[in-house]
Amino acid sequence: MPETKGDVCADWVLFEKPQDQFDEAGLVLVGKPAGNDGETSIYGYRAQLHVVEIEAVLKGEPEPGQLRIASMPGTCAQGVSYPDGDPLDRPQRMLIYATKQNGYWFTMTPAQGAVPFETGTPLPFATAPAKG
Repeated sequence: MPETKGDVCADWVLFEKPQDQFDEAGLVLVGKPAGNDGETSIYGYRAQLHVVEIEAVLKGEPEPGQLRIASMPGTCAQGVSYPDGDPLDRPQRMLIYATKQNGYWFTMTPAQGAVPFETGTPLPFATAPAKG
């Protein structure tokens, strides 16, 4: 992705537990990125849009199928949207935590919004509130 100029340096939340991230996300799904689908911008940075093939929706409204999700860019990298690479550029099964901003779904944070999730791996969070 070409360099972009941004004016904001966001201080991203570092989620200590996957449960905390699940609880804060508007959308949590298991899916596989299937290709790029344009770009948008946020905080003055370019954000790559991806088509994600949804395997399962664990929280949120979208149904299984395809969904456009933008990778949240890093905002302190002096004009580079993805200094460590775009996490959704990998065609592998992932757990994706997203929030809706500017009319698009975005991964919650640049570093923790999309994480590899191999078949057979147990979920790292509970999808229902704890009873008690």
